[in-house]
This record gives sequence, structure tokens and C-alpha cells, in this order.
Amino acid sequence: MEKRNPMKRTSKSKHKSRRSSKTLDAWGPEVLREESAEAEQVDRLLSSALRLWEVEREIIEEREDARKSK
Repeated sequence: MEKRNPMKRTSKSKHKSRRSSKTLDAWGPEVLREESAEAEQVDRLLSSALRLWEVEREIIEEREDARKSK
């Protein structure tokens, strides 16, 4: 049976990962709600911009078709 060395140190990366997970847990669901609300707002903004772009593109295509038919 192998004995553990009580003086053996844990690597810094293991300490850091433990600390970072603790801080994330401490933030709690409030921060996550804020982030999801922000993501939803960005999604709505992108959707709105895409709809506007589609409408503008359709108008341009209609104008081009009108010019070609003359």
C-alpha cells in the first residue's frame, strides 16, 4: 500500500479551478438570469435587423425588376 506524502502540494491549476468554480456558484441564479435576459435582447435585436434587411432587399429587387421591364 502506498502512503501519501502529507507535504505534497497541490498544483496551482487545481487550486485555481477549485476557486473559480466556487466563485461561479456564489454568483447564483441572479447573474444567470441577467445573462439570459441580455442574450434574449440580443436575439430580438438580430431578428429585427434581419427582418429589416429582408424588406430592404425585397424593395431593391422590385425596383431592379421594374427597371428591367421598362
